[in-house]
Amino acid sequence: MQRILTAASLLAGTFAMGTATLAKENGANASAQAAKDQAAITAKVQAVQRHVDAYRSRDLDRFVATFAPDAEVYANGMVAKGHKQIRALYKLNFAPGSPRIVVKDSGISGPYVFVSIGYVLEDGSELCCSSSEYEVIDGKVTYLAVSG
Repeated sequence: MQRILTAASLLAGTFAMGTATLAKENGANASAQAAKDQAAITAKVQAVQRHVDAYRSRDLDRFVATFAPDAEVYANGMVAKGHKQIRALYKLNFAPGSPRIVVKDSGISGPYVFVSIGYVLEDGSELCCSSSEYEVIDGKVTYLAVSG
C-alpha cells in the first residue's frame, strides 16, 4: 500500500511539474504570438506611413509604388483598380498648387489602419477632413477607401 501511495505521489508530482511546464510553454507561445501580432501591426503602420510620406513628397511614382499592383481604391464614389487607374485618379492631387496634407488622427482596428487627413491650401488655410481606411498586405496598400 505504501508503494502505491508513493507511486501516486510521484505521479502527482510529475503531473504538477508537467502542468507547470505546459503552462510555461503556453505562456511562451502566447508571448511569441503577441510579439508576432505586434510586428504585423507595426509593418502595416509603417506601410501607411510610407504612403503618406510619398503623398507629401509630391512624387506620384513613389506614391503609386506604395500600392500593390492589383490594389483597389474607393474615393468619394470613384473606383480605381491597379496602378494605371490609381495614377489617373490621383494625378491632380500632385499638380502644382494642390493642397498639402496633415494627419489629424490615426488608428488601427482589426486588419485596417485608419487615417484622418486635413488639407492645407497655398494661402495656409485648412480644410477638414477626409477619412481613409487602409488594408496592407506584404508591405503594400491593397485596399483604400476614402471619404470626405
